[in-house]
Amino acid sequence: MITVEHIQIAAFLGAGLCVGIGAVTTGIGSGIIAGEGAYGIVKQPKANDQLFRTMLIGQAAAQTAGIFALVISMLLIYGRSDAPEGGWYKAAAYLAAGLAMGLGSIGPSLGAGYAGGQACKSIARMPKHGNAIMGNMLIGQALSQTSAIFALVVAFLLMYSIPNQPEGITVGRILVKSVGLIGAGLSIGLGTLGPGTGIGFVAGKANDSMGRFPNQKSNIMRTMFLGAAVSESTAIYSLVISFLLIFAL
Repeated sequence: MITVEHIQIAAFLGAGLCVGIGAVTTGIGSGIIAGEGAYGIVKQPKANDQLFRTMLIGQAAAQTAGIFALVISMLLIYGRSDAPEGGWYKAAAYLAAGLAMGLGSIGPSLGAGYAGGQACKSIARMPKHGNAIMGNMLIGQALSQTSAIFALVVAFLLMYSIPNQPEGITVGRILVKSVGLIGAGLSIGLGTLGPGTGIGFVAGKANDSMGRFPNQKSNIMRTMFLGAAVSESTAIYSLVISFLLIFAL
């Protein structure tokens, strides 16, 4: 017999894990950018304003996944977790939503942080190409945050598309569905780790290369896009499996 308290415990635990994990990695990513920006200002004092602006913009982009995690946590806390008819389905879905977005913020936050840090380092080396480097930084960070959007979509589906637990259903069926929902959250959450970090690494190296070989901007960007697309494929695999675990069981 499940009560309202059981569902609320699952929702609150999911909320805590979501924003807790998201805050850790977002803070690290933003710190990487700030560290490289501060070092770049000392190395190239004349580019102080440009580096400061790039640092702030890069940090704002790196905070995206953390903001997603905050939104999901707030919805889990203040959402409709007081309806006992939701049953174990809803309890598992709420916990899975928190895991999906919390774990799903790790890779994108670290990747965006690395890309932003390399951009600051590159601008300190070649200030006159700062606008091109910052533009490439934003594109790379946007690509690395794509998998965080996948995690956000899955979290919303887990919170709002799961029906109430049917009456008279067997314990085995309840376990299968509940474990499937938690598996969906883990699938997309862990599945974004590699793509988010990997794409950030690609973008970071592209930013670094632009500061060394500015005349090769087109080739660098083309290679970055191709590498990011291949890296993103595994996040799409995880997204597909999450959909199957949510809707096919």
